[in-house]
Amino acid sequence: MLSRLPVSRKGIPLRTIFSILIASSSLPRGGSYTSRTNRFSSLAMSKYSNSRNWSDGKAEAMKKCFLPLSSDNHKGSSGRIGILGGSAQYTGAPFYAGMSALQCGADLSYIFCAEEASLAIKSYSPELMVTPVYVAHQFDRALEMKDEKEQKVLVEKMVEKIRNMMDRLHVLVMGPGLGRCPLVLTAISEIIKEAISRKLPLVVDADALFLLTLDEYKGLLLNYDNVILTPNVVEYKRLLQAHDGDISKVTHKGIIVKKGIEDVILQGGEPVSSCDEPGGLKRSGGLGDILAGSLGTLMAWNEILKQQQQNASYSLPLSCWTACCITRRSTARAFSLKRRAMTAPDVLQEIGPAMIAMEESSSLH
Repeated sequence: MLSRLPVSRKGIPLRTIFSILIASSSLPRGGSYTSRTNRFSSLAMSKYSNSRNWSDGKAEAMKKCFLPLSSDNHKGSSGRIGILGGSAQYTGAPFYAGMSALQCGADLSYIFCAEEASLAIKSYSPELMVTPVYVAHQFDRALEMKDEKEQKVLVEKMVEKIRNMMDRLHVLVMGPGLGRCPLVLTAISEIIKEAISRKLPLVVDADALFLLTLDEYKGLLLNYDNVILTPNVVEYKRLLQAHDGDISKVTHKGIIVKKGIEDVILQGGEPVSSCDEPGGLKRSGGLGDILAGSLGTLMAWNEILKQQQQNASYSLPLSCWTACCITRRSTARAFSLKRRAMTAPDVLQEIGPAMIAMEESSSLH
């Protein structure tokens, strides 16, 4: 998600500047790769099309997306979020996702990672419950030795460890810091199948999105409706290329949050909303992971609210839009304080204050 302030120092709208830069670059913009996905006109938008920033949509978002605080709550009742990621190489991404879920208001955050990553992640914060679910060097050795029997055993053990935790979770976020070990990706495909069978809500991010571009896994999420995918520009292009230029072949019923200058929210391959809330002018590593964790909490709240009030209509696309607003507003606050020195931990620290300001602004109107 590329965040920015609305106007440059010289008064030129940054939307105009970014449009010029993107037009002159080699990267595709939005859905221009195909005729199906480039229809981001107002005619294609749903009733949320006019709610492009928090000021426009805050009343409905507060009513439908924010879980009320109550003295009747118990530990875990405001969201139990699982983060499946973290490899021998990447330990920061699952930390950012797990902490952003907590900063947004979830009660508990579980990290499922490689054993080689677990000690580092545990040392980052005592708030995260870190569980090693595989040993990376064992996976590497089984691949090197081409021992198919051992590979199958290792994959089954990893899947079983996640399966045993699923009943505790409201949402499972998959991908931050995952890496692309073939055996890990095989395990992820089996975990996705298990989650679908249990109707467990999923957020699919980063290298878990790469899984969906591989021929043997392309149809994994096609008909699952309780999933959010979070591709950036490059990941979105890769998904399009792998699915004949039709993004609806990735997930026909689920939601895609396409990160960019605007965060465009698609359902059934069609845009239903977008967020152009001002953010910051620095694109630090880890911001996508922060959004993934925020989406995890808002998705959990969506599920909890539906269970509490079965006759009420709660909107998952609206929850996605709200998570985008939270992340962008937190980034804007961090950027205003740190400017070029801003990094992902600065954004984490601003999630709480940003959400307080968002709630207060809603109560005043």
